[in-house]
Amino acid sequence: MKRLALSLLLAVALLGVSHAVIKRDAMDVLRESQEAFEKRDFDRAATLLTEAIEANPKLTPAYVLRGLANASREKFDDAIADYTKAAELAPDDERPRLLRAAVHQFRKEYDKAIKDIDFALKKDPKNAELLATRGVCRAQKGDDDGALNDFDAAVKADPKNVHGLQLRGSAYSEKGEKDKALGDFKGAIEIDPNNAATYLYRAHLFLVEADPESALADLEEVMRRAPDFPGAANDYAWTLATNPKDSVRNGHKAVEYAKKACHETDYKHAPTVDTLAAAYAEAGDWDEALKWQQEALTLAEKTHPDDVKGMKDRLALFKEKKAFREVPVREKKQKP
Repeated sequence: MKRLALSLLLAVALLGVSHAVIKRDAMDVLRESQEAFEKRDFDRAATLLTEAIEANPKLTPAYVLRGLANASREKFDDAIADYTKAAELAPDDERPRLLRAAVHQFRKEYDKAIKDIDFALKKDPKNAELLATRGVCRAQKGDDDGALNDFDAAVKADPKNVHGLQLRGSAYSEKGEKDKALGDFKGAIEIDPNNAATYLYRAHLFLVEADPESALADLEEVMRRAPDFPGAANDYAWTLATNPKDSVRNGHKAVEYAKKACHETDYKHAPTVDTLAAAYAEAGDWDEALKWQQEALTLAEKTHPDDVKGMKDRLALFKEKKAFREVPVREKKQKP
C-alpha cells in the first residue's frame, strides 16, 4: 500500500515537471492569436500573445500584436509599452513607432506622436500619407502654419494624393483662403469623384462663406455617394434646422435626417441628439424639442462638457418656443 502511494506521488510530481518543461511553440501561439483577432476577441488575443512572449521574449511581432490588442481594449499605457519594446527589439523598423504614434495622437500627446512620425519620415521623406498625418497632429496642437506646410509637402510629394488635397484645402479654408481651398477640393474631385469626404470638406467651406445652398448640395452629394458617411446626415439636418437663411431651413426634413443621424449613433452621441432637438424646434414641435434637448444635455455633461453651455442656452430658447439660429463661423482649433 505504501509502495502504491509512493508511486502515485512520483507520477504526480513527474506530471508537474513535464507541464513546466513542455511549452507550445511561440509561432503556433502567434498564429492562434490571429484567429482571436479575426473574431475581435482582443482579451484572448492578448492572453495568447503574452504566452508567445513568455516562450520567446524577443519575438517582436508578438509585442506589436499585443499592442494592437491592448489599444483595442483601450489599455493605452500597455499598448505604448508593447510598441516601445518592439521598437527596442527592432530599432530600424518604423512600424512599431507609427502604431505608437497613433496611440499618442488619440491621447492628444501630439509632440510624442510627431516625434515617432519624424522617425519614419527620415527613412521615407516623401511619403505623402506620413506627411499628411504629421500635419493633422500639428493642426490638432494648434500649429496651423506647420500643418499647412505638411499638407503642402504631401501634395507636392504626390499630386494625386486625394487625402493631401482634402487636408490642404481644409487648411486653406481655415485661413479664409477660399479660392485656394476650392482649387484643392476641385482637384480632389477630379482625381476621385466618388470620395465623399471631399464634398463634406467643401460643404463646410460653403457654410462659413455664407453659401448654405451650395453646402446642402454637397451634403446631399455625400449621402448619395456614401449613404452612411459619418456626420453627413447630422450636418445636413443641422443646416436645415438652424441656418439663418429662411429659404434654406426645412424643419420637417431636418427632423427626418436628424433621426437618421441619431439612429446611426444609437441616440448616444450628445451633439447628434442636440441636432434632433433643434430640428424639432424648427418644425414647431416644442414638446419633442424640449425632450431631446434635455437628453442631449444629460449626455453632454458626461461626454461633451464643452458643449453644455450652448445646449443649456438652446433649452432656454425652446422653453420660450423660439428656434435656434446659428451663423457658421470658422472653428479655431484650441491647443490641448
